[in-house]
Amino acid sequence: MEVRFEKRKPLRVAYVRHVGPYQECGVAWETLTAFATQHEMFSPETLRIGIGHDNPEVTPPGKLRYDACLTVNEQLQATGEIGVQELPGGEYAVVTLRGPYSGLRGAYRWMFNQWLPTSGRQLRPAPCFEVYVSDPATTPPEDLVTEIYLPLVS
Repeated sequence: MEVRFEKRKPLRVAYVRHVGPYQECGVAWETLTAFATQHEMFSPETLRIGIGHDNPEVTPPGKLRYDACLTVNEQLQATGEIGVQELPGGEYAVVTLRGPYSGLRGAYRWMFNQWLPTSGRQLRPAPCFEVYVSDPATTPPEDLVTEIYLPLVS
């Protein structure tokens, strides 16, 4: 895998929290997508982002926390199941995964267990996140493109 470095500005996102196995987060996406469609939030600049807050190697599947997110403007306010949060800006190590989401676990394992210890870099206290470049509703699993972001100390 190839790692690139990227400086990002903070991202304001609307999100729906899912608690349970990561592979069952589809309901959160359905809720968020329905809200975004109803409120005409989609634009060509909208990013689809996933935040897995917990390590599935140590956290029981029923307690894993995942936020399905869409970038939004400053006017949107939290309401009901829809929360609003800001992903911190700063420097990130980025890896691009090509293929099904089932490859995410292996990509994270490689980044944390192989790349990070030998990189000379340190994580900073901010969430890792994924940007879903391709739409799983219209893209075959083998053609999906996902960018994984690890927050680094500058």
